[in-house]
Amino acid sequence: MSLPRPSVLLVDDEPRTLEVLGALLDRSGFAVTLASAPGPAVELLRSSRFDAVVTDVVFDGWSEGALVLGAAREHQPDAVVILMTGYPALEAAVAAVKQGATDYLQKPVDPVVLAAYLHRALREREMTSPALAFKDLVDIMTAMVANTIERVDPYTAGHGSRTRKYCRLMGTRLGLDASTRERLELAGIAHDYGKIYLDDLGFLTKKGPLTPEEYAAVQKHPELGARKLGHHPQLKDVCRYVAEHHEKWDGTGYPKKTAGEDISLPGRILGCVEVFDSLATKRSYKEGWELTRVIEFLKGERGKHFDPVVIDEFLVLLAENGEDWLKAPQRDREAAGVVVPS
Repeated sequence: MSLPRPSVLLVDDEPRTLEVLGALLDRSGFAVTLASAPGPAVELLRSSRFDAVVTDVVFDGWSEGALVLGAAREHQPDAVVILMTGYPALEAAVAAVKQGATDYLQKPVDPVVLAAYLHRALREREMTSPALAFKDLVDIMTAMVANTIERVDPYTAGHGSRTRKYCRLMGTRLGLDASTRERLELAGIAHDYGKIYLDDLGFLTKKGPLTPEEYAAVQKHPELGARKLGHHPQLKDVCRYVAEHHEKWDGTGYPKKTAGEDISLPGRILGCVEVFDSLATKRSYKEGWELTRVIEFLKGERGKHFDPVVIDEFLVLLAENGEDWLKAPQRDREAAGVVVPS
């Protein structure tokens, strides 16, 4: 039996916005109810149950989105509330977040980004239960990544699942116990989750190189991901590995410039396999690399970016599986129905 679709109340006084966002959210798996003004929205919140509320901040020149937010917090305190705002109302939106809104998006709102934010927020809500089984955490986080970061950046379809697979193989080769391997695999799935919290998601699909300012912003994602995933008691180690996945053996990585064995072994494994899959994957700013080029790069970073023991073991796996693994990103994009520019 299929689960019921999450219910969303969408509130905006622009008919075209309601039409476009409503249609996209419907195609993204939500049951959508539309309201064109705060008054009807408040009545709906009193009489019907919603998993999420998406509302404009300004209606006819007045910041009446707060009325919708207040009604949601009063009548449906567990509902996710996302605000949509134009630049002049940005300060009001930030203040509303402090009053209980989950997040805000600046207009014009990208429907794909909105759907990703909703999936993320609803999944995070499920993760708050301390009684949640570890298997359920894996399922929730896999779906969360697929519906957030991999939806915003279609080039990365399957990246989390592939990284999980490589982490499992490496964890076994390097003698990690079963519990640690499980948590490493979960970190492999969710390592890039913090990117969905970046202020400008356009960085993720930019065609050219990032500016120094943009790169500094992207460098925040390991800590953002660790912090946002860190509410469940079973995720303590997972969050550490996520936070470490861009640290380097020689201490030149980020965010903390941790070096050597001060980086956990699972963190060193994750950092290695994540780099491989990123090199192998076509992105908006580059083509996927050929195997000989990948291997040459990885060998060159032995003792610098990578723990020598870890990279040596991974190179053994690449000798056995490299050509097939380089084809995996394209297979995963095709399986997900993702078409990226050639």
